[in-house]
Amino acid sequence: MPLSPAALDAAAAHLVEARRTRRLIDDLPDHCRPSTLDEGYAIQDRVRAALGPVAGWKTGATAAPVQARFGIDAPFTGPFFATDVYASPALRPASQHHHRAIESEFAFRLGKPLAPRQAAYTRAEVLDAVDALIPAMEIVGPRTRELPFGRAPLGVADTAINEAMVLGTAVTGWQRFDLPSHAVTLRVNGKIAAEGKGAAVLGDPMTALVWTVNFLTGRGLTLEAGQIFSTGTTTGIVVLQPGDAAVADFGALGQVALTFSA
Repeated sequence: MPLSPAALDAAAAHLVEARRTRRLIDDLPDHCRPSTLDEGYAIQDRVRAALGPVAGWKTGATAAPVQARFGIDAPFTGPFFATDVYASPALRPASQHHHRAIESEFAFRLGKPLAPRQAAYTRAEVLDAVDALIPAMEIVGPRTRELPFGRAPLGVADTAINEAMVLGTAVTGWQRFDLPSHAVTLRVNGKIAAEGKGAAVLGDPMTALVWTVNFLTGRGLTLEAGQIFSTGTTTGIVVLQPGDAAVADFGALGQVALTFSA
């Protein structure tokens, strides 16, 4: 049976409480556990209403192998909040981040709003709305003890398993770069931990951005000027330990750095 509005409210309350207290849970209770993506997004909407304002949106599962691990055939998206955005270089207490998993991502900032409409936005229209590219590092962290692989509805409900976002310096004039072939190197404590290119993200980070814009506006959401959109990992998920220092190097586009204090 589909979850009732009361059950959706209960699921959101559990996730909001877990986020506010920074306490992990094993799972949502049986009576309010989502079994479909629609239920996951309905719960996410309630979490977003409780925790806003929204600083931007993340998109995950933008590579086929990751989609397979979640049991889906498309990306998913979720909000991240103004209280969870940090400027690079960021220093975060390791004790406040249970999973300490990071991803190196191309992010984009909107310079003007995009409202819901019947026709999908074209790539050219989305490109025209972007006023900057921002190197980003997502701190991935569900409220559950384990990453919800194979349980996409739960991951979607849990703000697409976002915990925080670290942002580098905004770059204008980024359109001259070939993003699919643009290399990203993630170093941990000075040693290369992972490498990748923009093509890891649906073949092109802009493709992921266009998908996100049309998915969210298709759900009736207005995307605001100043909001930031991260487009999925170029270097996979890397788990840090207390005391580790990570730097994602986007070459001529800049760097983004995060250290978890011991």
